Order: sequence, then structure tokens, then C-alpha cells
Amino acid sequence: MPDDFLELLASDEDELTAYPALRCSPRLSVDLLLRVARSGPDSLRKAIANRPSLRESVISALCQHAGANVISILLDRDDVTLTQAQQTKLSCRSDIVATLGLVLAGQDALNPDGLMAQYLHLPAPLKAKAIAAAEMTSLLRQAQTPGGTAEHRPDSAHLRLQSALVEEAVAQNRTHFADLLAQGLGLPQSSCDLLLQADQSDGLTIALKALGMSASQTTTILIRLFGDSIPLNSLRNLLRLHGTLSFGSANVLVGQWMLQGQADQTTGAHKPAPQHAPQFQERRRREDMPGFPSEDRSARQGASHGQGRRVSGE
Repeated sequence: MPDDFLELLASDEDELTAYPALRCSPRLSVDLLLRVARSGPDSLRKAIANRPSLRESVISALCQHAGANVISILLDRDDVTLTQAQQTKLSCRSDIVATLGLVLAGQDALNPDGLMAQYLHLPAPLKAKAIAAAEMTSLLRQAQTPGGTAEHRPDSAHLRLQSALVEEAVAQNRTHFADLLAQGLGLPQSSCDLLLQADQSDGLTIALKALGMSASQTTTILIRLFGDSIPLNSLRNLLRLHGTLSFGSANVLVGQWMLQGQADQTTGAHKPAPQHAPQFQERRRREDMPGFPSEDRSARQGASHGQGRRVSGE
């Protein structure tokens, strides 16, 4: 069959027509395969993933764009070994890590940075590995930084932020709590909203540790925000996590979440600075308290989302 005709079949809008050519024809151009790998749909990406042989560029395109079912095909192939760059692409994709995290880890296809960055999306068995990776990273940073083991002492801005977070949690004002959390940690608002989900209470505990919150402050916040949705034993486990997790490793994890958030955002949408130094303003806290006139509040909140900064983890 002429090559031009095979290309026409593989490019056909009808998936049933295109699938056999994409799956079986050995003479299709790399450009065509890349185009389908990038644009989809996944039904046709499956055809490409099942081809007898695959170029590295095509595998890379699938790692970046294909769904979990297609990635599973690649992982099951004995003749496909993902490169470090391809593993990194998968490690940066929350949807893939959430679905295939255990498989990726079992094949050493999930690097430590990927584990830490995707902590909020990891299956439970992998979260301990992410924390261990963060502890190791923190220790290495301390060893390389003079005075890196010095105890963290919050400044007045941090103390005001901590008090405000407790106040908003007690008032069960989740919107303002998430806004303050984003401002203090430099995380995207979407990440902070996710942290307020009951199934992400361990992530919130890590975030509070990174802000230097005490055990009593953390207990108050967790009870007020999640008391109706998590059992007492789970609360004890969260407080144990807060007590055993080092301040440095908590900041390593949050730093990876921040970098992942930056990668997920459109260019120029947010520009969080690389270090925590909360720009929390006393005036803003007073205005956000219940009973304070709320005019222009929405405008202020929108302007504040990009101002968060991270506290140094060491």
C-alpha cells in the first residue's frame, strides 16, 4: 500500500479508520505520530503506544500529553525504558502520579523531586517516601549551609500571620484562611484551597509546620477545620506528624509544591518569590475580621494572591 495512502488513513477524522494504520503501519512519518501524540485523543494515542517500535521523541510526547491508560501501556512494555527526562515529565503530572504513582515508584520512574512536588496527589504508601526524601534534602542543605541547623525564630510578621490563621480557623472562615495561607507560603490559591479538603489534612499539617505554627495552634486549626470530618485517631496521627516532621523538611516540601504550582500556571499569572517573608499587614487582618466593612475586599484579595513568599527552610 502506498505510503501517502497510509498517511491519509492514519490522519482520518474517523478513529476507527485511523487506529489500524497508527497501530500497525511501520512507515508512518514521525511528524504524524508526534502530531497525534500531542493532540490525541487517547484512543489513538493507545494505537501509537502499541506500535512495534517507538522513537524517543514520540515516547516523550506521550509522557507529556497521554492519559493514564496510555502511560500504563508504555510502562508495561519490556522494550521501552523511560529516560530521566521522560520520568520527570511524568513526575510533574498530578493526574498520572495520582493514578500510577505506585507503578512508577515500583519501576524507579518517580524521582525524589517528583515525589515531593506531587505529595498532595500521592497514594498513601508513597507519602512516607516523599517525607523521607524531604528530610534527606533538608539535612543535605543544612550540611552545606553554615549555621543551617539554627532554630527557627518567627519574626513579628510571622507571629501576626500565625495569630490571624488561628482566628480565621476558629471563625471557620475558610476563604480568608486559604487566602492567608497562600500569602504566607507563596503557594497558588488553588493549592491552598486543596489543602482545606479533609483528605488533605496531612498536607495542611505540613504547611502549618512550614509556617512555624506550634503544636497547640496546629491542634486548634485542625479541630476547627476538620473536627467534624476526621476521627480522633486520625487527628492524633496528624499531631504526631507535626511533632516528628522537621521544620526544614516541611519547607522543602512546600517549596516543591510552590515550584510545581508555578509550572502549572500560565506564564505571568503569579510570581511568588523564592523565600517566605510574609507580607502580612495588620491593617488587612483587621479589615478581614468579621464585622469590618467589606467594601473593596474582593479587590484587595485579588491583589494579594501574588504577594506570598516562602520562609527559608534552613
